[in-house]
Amino acid sequence: MRRHERSAGGVVVELGETETRVLLIQDRFGRWSFPKGRVEPGESPAEAAVREVAEETGIDGTVLEPLPGLSYAYSEAEGRRVVKSVDMYLIAARGTPRPQPGEALAACWHTWAEAVDLLGYAGLREVLEAARLAVTRHGGRA
Repeated sequence: MRRHERSAGGVVVELGETETRVLLIQDRFGRWSFPKGRVEPGESPAEAAVREVAEETGIDGTVLEPLPGLSYAYSEAEGRRVVKSVDMYLIAARGTPRPQPGEALAACWHTWAEAVDLLGYAGLREVLEAARLAVTRHGGRA
């Protein structure tokens, strides 16, 4: 049996005059990723992305534009297959991240190069590259 889930998340950036930093979270498996989570009933994917960023990092952000999404499958403990679609957004934010217990082990700003090296899941580097290109359209340094 197969179950479908829809999530949303963001590549959160702090647009600086000389550099742009990227916010990554360390998930419960110890891998670095972007904040993301389920789209709740009555919520748009963009709203869910902003909410999830705030819940996981304590930072409020603003959606700048959509990014390429992700799609992957995994197996639950009961053996049921889950297919997950994730809508991704470029989100501008500022502030000091505070990882929320139960949501993220860590939340830290990184340079683009650091983020590329740290990302722990397939497909995330392509999303990061799309975000890097999008940042230049919004006046940031990539």
